[in-house]
Amino acid sequence: PAYFRPTEVDLLIGDPTKAKKKLGWEATTSLNELINEMMNSDLKLMMKEQFLLKNGFKTFNSFEE
Repeated sequence: PAYFRPTEVDLLIGDPTKAKKKLGWEATTSLNELINEMMNSDLKLMMKEQFLLKNGFKTFNSFEE
């Protein structure tokens, strides 16, 4: 209950039609490329955190308050 957000939606679906129509914008990155970029970024962050912990430094979880 402490983390309940009453305005949370169950499903989010993006539609770039308006951006293409009004701005002439089209995505240049595929979904698979985006997933790979996000995973590589998360892995790099985890490796950095493990390095810091291994060498005696304290790290903070940026997802916790």
